[in-house]
Amino acid sequence: MRSTFRHSRWLPRFMARAVVVPLLLLLAFAHCAAAWTIDNPYEIVDWEAYGQYKANFHTHTTHSDGRMHPHTVVDEYHALDYSILAITDHNAVTYPWTAFSELSMSELSVSRMEEAPRTMPETTEYENRDPEALGMIAVQGNELSRHHHMGSFFSDHDGTTTEEESLEATAAKNGITMLYHPGRYDRPVEWYVDLYDRYDHLFGLEVYNSGDRYPGDRELWDAILQETMPERPVWGYSNDDMHSLMALGRNWNVLLLPGLTTEWVRYGMLNGLSYFSFAPRGQRGAPPPVIEAIHVDQENATIEIKATGYETIHWISSGEKVHEGSKVDLNALETVGPYIRAKLHGEEDSVTGTQPFGIRKP
Repeated sequence: MRSTFRHSRWLPRFMARAVVVPLLLLLAFAHCAAAWTIDNPYEIVDWEAYGQYKANFHTHTTHSDGRMHPHTVVDEYHALDYSILAITDHNAVTYPWTAFSELSMSELSVSRMEEAPRTMPETTEYENRDPEALGMIAVQGNELSRHHHMGSFFSDHDGTTTEEESLEATAAKNGITMLYHPGRYDRPVEWYVDLYDRYDHLFGLEVYNSGDRYPGDRELWDAILQETMPERPVWGYSNDDMHSLMALGRNWNVLLLPGLTTEWVRYGMLNGLSYFSFAPRGQRGAPPPVIEAIHVDQENATIEIKATGYETIHWISSGEKVHEGSKVDLNALETVGPYIRAKLHGEEDSVTGTQPFGIRKP
């Protein structure tokens, strides 16, 4: 009886294990198979060790249609703690900074000086600036503006007649490009998607320009991301498009880099190691939020932001707000598209925005 009793107690346990163990394995497999995949542009960023470098990639001087000389523009941005600056005169490469004195004012600027001298510098002479001595990175660039305007960087190509010609010429010189102020044009979303699909070195889109001159730029950005993500990210940028002192210092980008070098700046631009900010009142007003860290938990499908100076954080996907708060759980969202990005709202309507995270649904 004792032997039979032991066997009768052991058999149900064995049968239970025979059912439960495979079931647990099946559930584990199903969980792995259904896991979210989040493409994190900040994956390599060591938030405690990397520097945060303030940058502007769209500004003008009297070498084209700006109101200040190149050396004055550099001095003004340096005074506001910008570490990275691209002077992007129209179809003119105002570079290197150490050779400003060899350049001259454009005919437009000379005529402005004659017609309205109070709005222009008193002298026509340019002074050299040494970016290394200033602790800055001077990005070679210009604004190719004989078509849809675009920023050209790390290249001396000074413009051609069509977007395709300029993109191909820039690529041939190992340059990289960003589309400027798309709200100025009436191009369909498909036109942008086609360009981003065909040109790998076309890395970004201005989503804030000269303050917030074209609010529809973010709507277009979201529409583009809806078509290109997660396979093909398009990074968002906030630039002054500065022509005069009044427009200087309202928009900037923060590059997250292990060191301030030209090589890392280029890598950061191409790979989305940045966030962007907009301060409506510029340096006179409240500063926009500052991102201190972003943590992506792939296993639990969450993204969490640590920041200062924010009032609310909105999470945007498919052009719509899908969540509010510092942490988003993808499993808790009713609907989500192929990407998600965060928009941090600060005092005085200031804004800081992340780059898009690519999302692959289970």
